[in-house]
Amino acid sequence: MARIYFVEDNPILLNNGLLWLNNDGHDAHGANSYEELLTLMSIQRPDLVLLDWNLPGEDGLFIANKLRSDPETKNLCIIFVTARNSINDKVSGLEKADAYIAKPFDYRELLATIRALLRRTTIHSISPDENTWLHFPQQRILRRPDGHELDITEKENIIIQLFVQNAGKIVSHELISQALNENPVTYDKNRTEALLSRLRNKLKTDNKNPIRSFRNKGYQLMTNVKIINE
Repeated sequence: MARIYFVEDNPILLNNGLLWLNNDGHDAHGANSYEELLTLMSIQRPDLVLLDWNLPGEDGLFIANKLRSDPETKNLCIIFVTARNSINDKVSGLEKADAYIAKPFDYRELLATIRALLRRTTIHSISPDENTWLHFPQQRILRRPDGHELDITEKENIIIQLFVQNAGKIVSHELISQALNENPVTYDKNRTEALLSRLRNKLKTDNKNPIRSFRNKGYQLMTNVKIINE
């Protein structure tokens, strides 16, 4: 869950934005001025700031400059969300912000931009490990150690999370069936084997077996996977 501060002086846009952000799983809070943002910042530093440009008092560009010049906040993600859409404004804004969205906009575009930006930021903050895969369950994506991304199914998504939660342990057929919400009466181990076979092929590198089978016991993940929740 990312903590997001939305600085917007239009109360309708602010309320709608907070609703979309919180419904998407973020911890979002609103401010209608630089002073209110400072109050929020004194409580807790956010992961990302959404900035309108035309604000009462200090404008959005001033705020972005202040955030970038402060060692404590210089690495915050900043997105301009503004009606100013000239090329000069966009160029000026992107000198300080990570993204620039012009009003009117679709909230789905805003949410997608936030997810992509937070994901890139999270990846860069992780110490490089040539043997570790990254798993983004909300996007159903696996990122290989070489950076290549793979799309996975919802069932594969569930299985990977189950393996990571039971790292180093054998995951039984019963536990897998429960996670997949299978009926224990009609549960077919062959379906699980087929699912694990497909997942094994996606995770396979250097001819190493990424998922080991234990007869009549279950499966164990033999590859390092780190879950990244956004």
